[in-house]
Amino acid sequence: MTPKQEQMMYYFFFLWIGFLFFWNLWFNDIWNPNEAFYAEAVREMFQNHNFLDIYYNYEPRFNKPPMTYWLIALSGAIFGLTEFAVRLPIALAGIGTVLLTFLIGRTLYTQKVALLSAFIVSFSLQFFINSRYASPEIPLTFFFTLTMYLFIKGYKNNQWKYIFWSYVSLGLVMLTKGYPYLFVIGGIVIVYLFADAKFKFKDFWERFKFLKIHIGLPIALIIGMWWFVYMYMKFGDSFMNVYMEETLHRALGHREVKLTDYFFYLGVILWGFLPYSFAFYYAIVGMFKDRRCLKSLSFALSWFGVMFVVFTIAKGKIPTYFIQAHVPMALLVAYFTLNYIPKNIFNKTLWISTFVLAGLLFMGVEAYLVYQFELDKMYYVVLLYPVLYAFRYKDFSLFPFNSALITFFVLVVSILPLIEKYRPYDIIGKRIEQKHIPTQIPLRIEERMIHNMPFYAKRKVLRDQTEEQLLEAAEKGKFLALIEEKSIDKFQNKGFIIWVGWIYKKGSESRFAILLKNVLKAEKGDYSGFEKFYLVYRP
Repeated sequence: MTPKQEQMMYYFFFLWIGFLFFWNLWFNDIWNPNEAFYAEAVREMFQNHNFLDIYYNYEPRFNKPPMTYWLIALSGAIFGLTEFAVRLPIALAGIGTVLLTFLIGRTLYTQKVALLSAFIVSFSLQFFINSRYASPEIPLTFFFTLTMYLFIKGYKNNQWKYIFWSYVSLGLVMLTKGYPYLFVIGGIVIVYLFADAKFKFKDFWERFKFLKIHIGLPIALIIGMWWFVYMYMKFGDSFMNVYMEETLHRALGHREVKLTDYFFYLGVILWGFLPYSFAFYYAIVGMFKDRRCLKSLSFALSWFGVMFVVFTIAKGKIPTYFIQAHVPMALLVAYFTLNYIPKNIFNKTLWISTFVLAGLLFMGVEAYLVYQFELDKMYYVVLLYPVLYAFRYKDFSLFPFNSALITFFVLVVSILPLIEKYRPYDIIGKRIEQKHIPTQIPLRIEERMIHNMPFYAKRKVLRDQTEEQLLEAAEKGKFLALIEEKSIDKFQNKGFIIWVGWIYKKGSESRFAILLKNVLKAEKGDYSGFEKFYLVYRP
């Protein structure tokens, strides 16, 4: 491949990355439950004309800092508060993280390492899926990566202005997810400086002084902590108790630690960093046999290593906590891929197999989706593209990337729209709006909470209502409720049925594989994963 052809191929890949990050962002209703917290809280911000206090379902929500809410609110102010506007800043933060990965790779290594690392991180499974879903993880990853980029740019070029802006970015990290990330990022920087100083304290101290922490840390704390001070002054212990539960208690709580907890994130990496997780594990073993490799990768290793140790020690274990480590993992794999020369046939075969197996896994998933959901047969032809590319250019390193590209294309273009047949939340909201039901009448839901209904019903939702509570409320006057089929006979004379349909009942929709399984069963006539509800209104 000539340099010009290679450049055009890279442009082609980046075009596809952009397409898959943004296509159909507008199509699906707000997902339950986490995305609903952010969408509804922002709707209430606009309703209350108050962008400092966070409320969900008209009750204070103290769980997370405000940055993600503000990004969504800014998008909503420009485009209107639609599903597209809710997800747009998240997708932009995802694309921004891919760009920052490229910039870090170019700062530390070569253009090729930078490009490959950007490709790897863009389609790592956890990162890509969360980039199309409103939650703080991807904005956090963006500001986290921005902080690390500005630090390494300033450190390598001996320019403190970049270090200054890294402190500003660190403040935004804390404003996105909280003060614990001050210690995570601080730990990464300290470990890296020690490694760069060859673990000589005097040399480390000279490097550390360059950071001018006495200037930068107050800047980061002022930016990152002012909102927490404001919230404590306004809400007192009710805020602090919830927030401390979300931070210190999760990290240092009294939960009994099991031996398997120490291997938790090894498993998360295995599936979450697909399709390059196999290559990552091979690279980790391989690079420790080469000291030159370790020195070149000290920044990425410090970043990954500190995060792995910190979150392994922490009592709370949630897979999304580790998304911010995908950037250094991508840098490690990209650098190793372009610099590793296997010493024998066995090592070469094993190394290539890490790419081939991951690529085949994604191809198998695509073929399964196409077959089970009876999608366009043309997808079977497209399935050959990764194989043809690998053999045409004798390059298996992009085989997983190309396989993931095709699989995510099927997901974004065909599967996500199909799922929407079984997610009637906006339809329920429109029926309520068409009937001009006053917003003072709450929506009652029998025996559950559907977290995105406050957003679509544009009113308070009373959750987990028993049949007795619903009957009592129906006798008192105006009444609006989602009632299960088992109870509907008792409400025949209590009002009008204005909507009937199926609602998913198997818990969080973020457990996407389980949702997909139940949608597939419904496509074949088995609605066991759904509950029939009736929307009853008494004027």
